[in-house]
Parts: sequence; structure tokens; C-alpha cells
Amino acid sequence: MTTDTTETNTPTAAEPIRDSGGAVIASRAPFFIVGSDRSGTTMLRLILDRASAGPAVPPETMFITDFLPVLRSGKLSDHDAAVEFTKRVWAHPRVQLWELEGAPQLPPAGLSHEDAFRWGVEQPFINYMQRHGKTWWADKTPPHIDHIDHLLEIFPDAKFVELVRDGRDVALSIMGLPFGGNNPYATGKRWASCIRKGAEARAELPDRVVLVRYEDLVTQPEVEVRRVSEFLGIPYEDDMLHVEKTDITKLQKDQQQWFSNLWAGINQTAMGKWRTKMSEHDQRLYLAAAGDELALHGYDLGGLEPLDVNPAYAAGLATTNFGKRLVNLVKLRIVKEHGRELGWVIKRRLRRN
Repeated sequence: MTTDTTETNTPTAAEPIRDSGGAVIASRAPFFIVGSDRSGTTMLRLILDRASAGPAVPPETMFITDFLPVLRSGKLSDHDAAVEFTKRVWAHPRVQLWELEGAPQLPPAGLSHEDAFRWGVEQPFINYMQRHGKTWWADKTPPHIDHIDHLLEIFPDAKFVELVRDGRDVALSIMGLPFGGNNPYATGKRWASCIRKGAEARAELPDRVVLVRYEDLVTQPEVEVRRVSEFLGIPYEDDMLHVEKTDITKLQKDQQQWFSNLWAGINQTAMGKWRTKMSEHDQRLYLAAAGDELALHGYDLGGLEPLDVNPAYAAGLATTNFGKRLVNLVKLRIVKEHGRELGWVIKRRLRRN
């Protein structure tokens, strides 16, 4: 379970905090990096992970919200059920990719349902942070932008960092990958949804959610990283900006090729690509899906008007996107990953829809 300590009591990385029973716990409440996919969340994750007094931030998790039905069940006050749940979390395919050592710390008897759930989902993070010599952990999972309320239910003291990047650059990046939307309209719809969720969270929780624009992060990295570090209570170090020095094993093996630009260090080469790489038609199509949200964050609309997308055209775009995503699902989740996470992915899609 997560506990808070004062700054003067915060231990060194070599001294993990233990509860009265000797079990390792995190020294501070976690924070979550959220937003649209391909918005710079991985870069910020690696920046913050480099801080010597910062948290250990593993690859994307997904498993916390995968187990929301268990949270709703109310059955983990039974000790045997809590033990079984902890083992089930440990066996999740995302957790297995972290190649953790040993076994999870099993929960003590007498925990409430809520505490037992938190215990179970926190064990992989605690093992990961120990392996990396840290005493607290954080999470970088962009789709958690949809679940801020659920995460606060589990971790009431959590903070959130929302990453926002020009959605047209997001579209260009994501349409070339085996996940996400396959046309500007579909990617725009999803990006716009993330923007609205982030705006709602910041309005409701101004002291718990901080906004970071990708463009600001790459053009003035020290200013932005200092600002975020102060918000999170992480002592700033210049070495945090040397993301190119990060051990490549911090990235999931089968996703390392998706982040090749990171090894060039923090740079602006991926900023504003839409101006030359996206046709005028696709720009206008994107504006039809997310023009208001682009304007909300002050992005240049290129002097264009949104395309008129009538219901028939929208339905056609949705059908084409569905078909391509189904093909990509088979290629990625069945052929490449051998079905390791297929069942969970389908459940996530159904839950989102």
C-alpha cells in the first residue's frame, strides 16, 4: 500500500521502506503520465526516470484498469481471494514482459477490499522499483487519460501529468504503426477525446493535474522539466535531459523500433511534420474531427476550413478504419505477439466502446 512521508524522512534509493511486517512499500504516492498515444509520453517517462531521487517508471502497464471489474466486485476482503488476485496480477502478460524476479509479496490478512486491490496491483511496481534502486514508482500509460477517476479511487493521493502534442503530428506518427487509427478522421476523433478528458480533469483537479505541451518540452526542455519536477516533488538534475543515454532495455523489446528518435536526444525533428507531410485534404479532414481541440491548445490551423464530413462519408471512414485495425490486430496481437495479450485487448476495446 502507498504511504506518504515527509521530505526529510524520504530514504535513499538503497533503503526501501518496509511496513511493520517487513514488506516493502512505496515511499510516496505515484503519479501517472497520460494523454494521447505518440504525444511524447515515453520521452517524458525516461526523462523523469533518470532522476536519482525520482521514481522508477516502467513501460506501459494497462493491467491496473484491466482489473477494474475486480475492483467493482468488492470480494477481496476475503484473504484467500486477495492472495489469488495478487498472483493473478503478477501473471498478467504486461507484467511478465518486465521480467521481474521472484514472486509478489502476498497481502497480509485483514485488509479491506480496497486495500487488497491496491496491494495486488502495486506489487509489480514495487518489484520493478527495487530492481532499479528506487523507493517509489510512477506509471506511463497514455490511455489512463480515460481513467483518472478510477486511478484516484485506487490511489487517492496520485498526481497526473497530461502530455499534449499537435494532433496532426500524432496522426502522422500513429497511422504508420500497428495500433491506433488508420485515417486522419479516426485519429482526430480519438485525439480530441483525449484532449477533452484532460481539460475536464484539469478543471476539476487543478492542483493534481499538470499540462505539458510536447512542443514546449522539445523547444525548452530545461524549463519544462524543471516545472514538472517541481510539481511532482522531484529534485531537478541536468542529467535528466540526457535521454539519449538511457539504457535501451528500459523500452519493451518488441517496441524499441517505435522510439528510434529518442536516441538522438531531445530534439525538434518530429515537430510540425504535418505542414509538409499531410495533404491539404487530410488536414481539413483532421480539422473536421478535432479542429476545436487544436484551437483550444493554440495550434495553428493552417488557414484552412474543416472538410464537410457528412454522415455517409463518416460512416465510410469508420468502416475503413475498422477493417484496417482488424488486420493490424491480427498482425500485431496474433502473428507477432502470439496472442499473449489478445483477450485483454479485446476486453479493453469493448470497454471503451
